[in-house]
Amino acid sequence: MDLKNVTIIVPVKNEERNIVTFLQSIPRQIPLIVIDSGEDRTATLIRITRPHNTEIITEKCNIPQARQLGAEQAHSRWLLYTDADIRFAEDYFERLQNWLPDSATGAVMGAKLSRDKYRWYYRLYSFSMGVGALLRIPLGSGSNMLIRKQALEDAGGFDPRLTVNEDTYIFWQIQKAGWRVRYKGSLKVYETDHRRLRQGVFKKYRHSMGRLFRLYTGWGKSRVFEDDGGYWEKGGEDE
Repeated sequence: MDLKNVTIIVPVKNEERNIVTFLQSIPRQIPLIVIDSGEDRTATLIRITRPHNTEIITEKCNIPQARQLGAEQAHSRWLLYTDADIRFAEDYFERLQNWLPDSATGAVMGAKLSRDKYRWYYRLYSFSMGVGALLRIPLGSGSNMLIRKQALEDAGGFDPRLTVNEDTYIFWQIQKAGWRVRYKGSLKVYETDHRRLRQGVFKKYRHSMGRLFRLYTGWGKSRVFEDDGGYWEKGGEDE
């Protein structure tokens, strides 16, 4: 894949403690769009650290709205969604450059791992993403999503009502629109902020799986769109 056809999109909210290290893990030649919904020095640090090939959009919005806004501003064929508390593997972009997607591929899930805490949890989740892709029930992580812009448009874009699980849901919508959603475990990112897992691994797993079950089956689906089940009450982006 020609990296000129990729734009990195990252929503941020009060990420001044993470943003500089994050920026150092991405190539400067790839366009970056940041949607900043916070009040701290994140935008200032971005301008200092990465003054070129970077667009900062200041907008008070939720995560799916930020992801959609980034897509609308991007001019590339592919959109790489991630988060500020993520570090890309050293060979991530080399592997991406050596990968040639077929015309049927609309989105790609990459692995999300950890180099310090909760390694088993992230390995298990990444394994689940691979199995889900084989079963045509894709799971996603907004920290490592590569989406063809045309596929996103065909799927109707991100649903602004879903403040949680919007990543997996957009994969389902892309698949329903006739595109393939694939898993590529060699495209690795590493989580550095485990705040929600510190609240309880089982709690997070139960919350996510319960919401995804309702979204997939339609049983209680309206409740999923109405609230986040308390997901953002503790350990939110500005913790």
